[in-house]
Parts: sequence; structure tokens; C-alpha cells
Amino acid sequence: MPYEVEYVIPFEILFEGSFRDTWEAKEAVFTNEAAGLLKLLEIAVNANELAEEYCNLDRGQGDVHVFFDAGKEKFLLFDLYLGHTDQHNMIVLAGHVPCYMEEQMKAAMLAIYNDEDAVPKSDFSEYFNNKLLTDIDKSNYPRECELYYQKIFYHD
Repeated sequence: MPYEVEYVIPFEILFEGSFRDTWEAKEAVFTNEAAGLLKLLEIAVNANELAEEYCNLDRGQGDVHVFFDAGKEKFLLFDLYLGHTDQHNMIVLAGHVPCYMEEQMKAAMLAIYNDEDAVPKSDFSEYFNNKLLTDIDKSNYPRECELYYQKIFYHD
């Protein structure tokens, strides 16, 4: 069985400094913790593109972006939906890895989750039943979120 983990955190926790300032200058940089997670999963995510996607959202918009490793056995999910009443720029960060990577994945995800600036945040949820794999099935999209129909995008 795979190991999966997800939680809700403020988007800016993933970036050094003010992501709103840095993405406009095309200088957005992931924190060491976020970069370490991407390295562990062997997944490439462009920090500027992710920040730009989020910063250009209007309230009540935002899609799901799933980034896969080359072998498609690992993935990282960013649910960028920005709710109408969200005052903390919250996103869902979730990951799926083979069971042999459970401890490394848990440590990498906790490193981001335990950041002292990561408030508010949701519970740290772990799964061993392919919940996330089921959640990202394209047949579940578009998915209604308030008045928006959320799309899913896969990135290799």
C-alpha cells in the first residue's frame, strides 16, 4: 500500500520571503523544506509559475495541480482553490509515495507543516488506502467548489 499525507497550510509557507513580491520579479524561491520535499520525490515544480498561478486568482477560483515523478509512482498535489472568505491564502498540500518511502515523506511533509509561521493549519492527515489517488481521478472533475468548477491539471 502507498503512503499518502495531506494538510491545509498558508500558501506563502512554501516560499522564501514574500512570494507576492518575488513572483512579480520572477524570483520566487521555495524554502529549503519545500525544495527538499521536491528533491525527495524527484519532482520539478517551477516556483515562479506556481506563485504566479496563485497570485492571479480571484476569490472563488483555483484549480488542482498534480506533479508526478518520471515513473509516475510519486506525486505532489497543490489544490490552489482560494475561497471567498479565505483570509490566510490557504491551500491543500498532499503527496503520494510508495510505502517504502513512508518515513522520508512524513519527515519532509512535517518539516513544512511544523514551520512556526504555518498558522492556521489543518490536521496532518495520513492515508494508506489510495485516497489521494482516487481523488485525482480526472472523472471527478470538473468539481464544484462554491460557485466555481475546479479543474485538475497533471504535470510530468
